[in-house]
Amino acid sequence: MNGSFAGLRGSAARWRPEFLGAPEGAAWEIWRSAKLEAAALFLDCAPVGIADPRAVSPAEMMDLRAQIALANAALYQWEFAPDGADALDRALLDFSEKFGLRAVEDHRSANGNGVVRIEIARGAQGSYIPYTDRPIAWHTDGYYNYHGPERCIHAMILHCAAAADEGGANRLLDHELAFLRLADADRAALALLRHQDALSIPEATDEAGLFRAENRGPVFFLTASGALAMRYTARKKNVEWRDAATRAAAAALLALVEAEPLVRREKLRAGQGVLCNNVLHDRSGFANGAAARQLCRVRFHNRIELEA
Repeated sequence: MNGSFAGLRGSAARWRPEFLGAPEGAAWEIWRSAKLEAAALFLDCAPVGIADPRAVSPAEMMDLRAQIALANAALYQWEFAPDGADALDRALLDFSEKFGLRAVEDHRSANGNGVVRIEIARGAQGSYIPYTDRPIAWHTDGYYNYHGPERCIHAMILHCAAAADEGGANRLLDHELAFLRLADADRAALALLRHQDALSIPEATDEAGLFRAENRGPVFFLTASGALAMRYTARKKNVEWRDAATRAAAAALLALVEAEPLVRREKLRAGQGVLCNNVLHDRSGFANGAAARQLCRVRFHNRIELEA
């Protein structure tokens, strides 16, 4: 499926806020069926070719929005070759802004443009898994920095500047689909993961020596507009679940995610990337060759706008 997405945009019925607490009834069944269909369609979607990310054409925008409507994520391939790191940063920001993404996170590792280079690092930064060649477990971005629905990570762009020789692939899973699977399997577990104190990240000192207070919040919650959002990590260290029952609920969720047949697997090549509403994702370990793997990431406090 690499042509126009005409006819696909109706495949994904709209999420309703009331589904968070009551995933049942006729409207739920309609949405559930549409979401499963959409997730299957997304598996066959080729990356959308973008001639110039600074001036996206109406046809390119339509195809990108269609993928996002299906799975809260779109894959793309730029033909544009930026002249240097600053030009790449500006192209990423220009591209993101086409989708209404302007609330850039002030991340401690970001440069002056708000872009983080994810690559093997030395020193204090290299003690954090993203800046190593090790695998990264399933997570949504910013799970350790939740300050309510309005001050958390809702969207991001992950762009490959240079791929590893071996490994470094990602799995992508729409968080709405993860919610659906848990609603089907275990409503009690779902309720536990909606609790406002379900997941805590203990206080810590970051690589710059700055204190970070304990961070508490739910796994599943609603944005101000009523969209479904997710805050999650499958890591075992420096993570605290509210109680034994919640820990078991998190384990049940992870088992469903690992068994999910509608996961998208993608190894990004140079010039390719993912634009998404902070979906679940992971990373396999990798080995660099002549060129070192480098991904560029920008995270946002607002969601992707799908309407023109």
